[in-house]
Formats: sequence, structure tokens, C-alpha cells
Amino acid sequence: MNITKQVIDDVNIVLAVEIEKADYAEDVEKQLKSLRKRLNMPGFRKGMVPMGLVKKMYGQSVVADEVNRLINDSMYKYIQENQLNVLGEPMINGEQQPVDFDKEEKFTVKFDIALAPEFKLKTDKSVKVTNYTIKVDDAMVNTEVARLQNQFGKEVVADDVEENDIVKGDICELNADGTLKEDGLRADNTTVYPRFMKDEDEKKKFVGAKKLTSVDFNPAKAWENASEFASVLQRKKDEVEGVTADFRFTITEIKRHQDAALDEELYKAAFGEDCTTETLFKDRIRESIAASLRNETEYKLNRDIQSALKKQVGKLTFPEERLKAWLLKRDEKRDAAKLDEEFPRMLEDLTWQLIEEKIVRDQKIEVTEDDIKQEAKYVIMGQIMQYGLSQLPDEMIDNWVAQALKDDKQRPQLRDQAVSRKIFAYLREALTLTKKEVTMEEFGKIMQEDNK
Repeated sequence: MNITKQVIDDVNIVLAVEIEKADYAEDVEKQLKSLRKRLNMPGFRKGMVPMGLVKKMYGQSVVADEVNRLINDSMYKYIQENQLNVLGEPMINGEQQPVDFDKEEKFTVKFDIALAPEFKLKTDKSVKVTNYTIKVDDAMVNTEVARLQNQFGKEVVADDVEENDIVKGDICELNADGTLKEDGLRADNTTVYPRFMKDEDEKKKFVGAKKLTSVDFNPAKAWENASEFASVLQRKKDEVEGVTADFRFTITEIKRHQDAALDEELYKAAFGEDCTTETLFKDRIRESIAASLRNETEYKLNRDIQSALKKQVGKLTFPEERLKAWLLKRDEKRDAAKLDEEFPRMLEDLTWQLIEEKIVRDQKIEVTEDDIKQEAKYVIMGQIMQYGLSQLPDEMIDNWVAQALKDDKQRPQLRDQAVSRKIFAYLREALTLTKKEVTMEEFGKIMQEDNK
């Protein structure tokens, strides 16, 4: 067996694999003998079918399987030994003729190979990137204080209705003359939220009303959506559509949200038992806001690092036609016209992928099991923060991490993220990062410019 390489250009080659019968005959014979032992055929005991008949029935398919295995193993070994950076998968050459295994004992199979373009990359102090930090001002802190007071507030009983109150009571349909309709629609112990009423006149009928008094109003005017009216009546939407009568709401309870007081109870509820003063409370808030903003500025920094390195590398020459052919073959449902439209963006992503791979090779970056585990924890903690949860037991978090690591779909993603995290950690040390503090408004304008 022999493999030869034909160079088409810098990113396209053809590998020709020459095969002789001697290369595969022994393995074919082993496979046929193994098949014979397992074969059940009418008229013969198991394992006693004549070898001539076995070869006649299965010989060609066994030869084809063994030849394909030999070709694939040999080709990938050649690619590995010659350190070819292949894009996609090798594809049979378009001029390749079918092989007749019955008549040909020596043949050549050619494969089109798409190679990644070679490029030089500098990752040193000559590469300069701005590293933004967002100033946490008093207004941000005060806004977060108000949010936490609201979050840790409680419901209290009120005597008269304000717009943002929760009003509970009984509702019943009225006749045109304002009397109760005996067979009309009604619901007991239901809830109304005046603030969600779209009609201001109907909303005003509730505001100021006292407990154990009644309010006559028109639900069809109060709410634009019949679903809201149906919810109050505890019925299906189609049961209230077209109902335009007035209703009487008898108030049995008024509940009002009361913000938490700015005291030690709030400080501890928000940040733990060791947070006992207003100064500590606001310091923790400032730290929390800074950490949140750091996520945004780090995203910006990573994106700017990518841009700087991609600009340095420039526009790479890719084996576009072969890549497109491979993508269409891999996914037969993919639309060729849509692929043409998406392809420039795909090449942008591929350029960065090649840059990452080069950094990993050059800097010998490795990812351990602990790195993947830590990445899973980052992801889970981020999800927890999104839901506003805090101080969850370590045991619960560790259990979620373990589940993520066992997920065959999630684990490769976590590994890729861990690699990326290490790459950017290296780049932040290797490049020149110029710090610049900006306000939230200034940072917003910078991001807007980036997204244009």
C-alpha cells in the first residue's frame, strides 16, 4: 500500500491511496472464516457452510468493508503523521471511478482534502486592547437599594385601595338598572389588580374604595384583553367574550406591598448574617454591581481581543468550494442558496477557531477535569444569579455540577468553554491592556457603535 500527495494549491490537496490484494487478503480471509462460524443456512449445520459458498455470497461485501477500513485507517494515520490540518472530512475525488472488487486486485482511491490556511500570529505586548471598567456611581447604588427593599418587602393589610394594591372580593353581574342579575356571571373570593386596568375611569372607581364596600364597574372597558376578565371571573375566555354588562365587586380584603425598612434585618436578609450596618450593606451592593458590570466589560474585552487578532491575521484564503461541498454532503437537507448567504459569517467564525487552535498548540494549553468541573460551576452559578437566588447549599450546587458533567451533550460544550476561558486568560496576560474607566452611559454608546 502506498499514499501519495498531489498539491493543488495552499489549501487543497489530493491524497491517492494505492491498494493491492496482498494488503487486505489476510484480513478478508479472517473475516470470512469468522462469518462462516456464525452463519446459519438451510441444509447446513451452523458453521459448516462450504467456504466457497460463503465467498460467493459475501466475499465482495467483506472485501469492500476491509478495503474501506484499511483506506480510512491508513489515510488518517498519514494525516496525523504529516500533521495536516484538515478542514471537514476527506471526500472521494470527483473523478474517482467505481472499483470492481471481483476483477481488480490493485486499484487507487483518491480523496479531496481541504486544508486550513497557514498564518502567523503575534500574541505579545505589541498587541494593544482597551480594557474598559464601568464606574459604579451613587445613583446605581440607590437604585439597587430600592430594588432590594422592594424584593424583601412584605404584604400588609390596608383599609382603602391604592392603584398598586391587590384587591380581593366577590364579583357578580348586574342588570341594566343596577340590580343584581340572579342568573348572571359571578365569582367568589377572586382578585383584581387595579394597576393592570387600561381604562383610567374604571381604575379610578377602585382607587379610594374601602374594605367591605362595593364598586360597580364595567370589565369590558376596564381590560382590553378578555383573558384578564375571564381570570377574574375564574372562567374560560370564550365564556366572557361579548359580555358588556356592569359588574359589582364587593371588597373583602385589601393587600398592599410595603418595602422593607433600611435596617439590620434587610442587610442580613440580602447579604448574610455578617452584614449588619448600612455602610456594609451599600459596600456589598457596590461590589455586586461591579461584579455584574464586569461581565459586560469582560465580554467587550474578549470581543475586542478577537477583533485585534483577526485584524492582525487578515483575510485568510479558505478552500471554499470543498468546504461547501462537505457541508452539503453532511446535511442533505441544507439549502445551497442559504449556505452561500451564511458562508461569510461561517468563515469569520472559522478564522477565530483556527486562531484559538494555534494559541492552544503554541502555548501548550491543556484542560483538566478540574477545569471542566469549574466551568460547570460557573455556568450553574450564572443561572442561579439570573433567578435572583443566593446562599444555596454547596451540596445542591455540587449535585447539579455532577449532573452536568455526566450529560453527553453538555460536557463537550463545557470543555470548549473551559479551553476558551484559558485562552483568554493567557491573552489578558500576554497582550497590552490599557485600562479606561467610563460611565454606564458612555459604555452603552461604545457598545452601540460596535453593533452598527
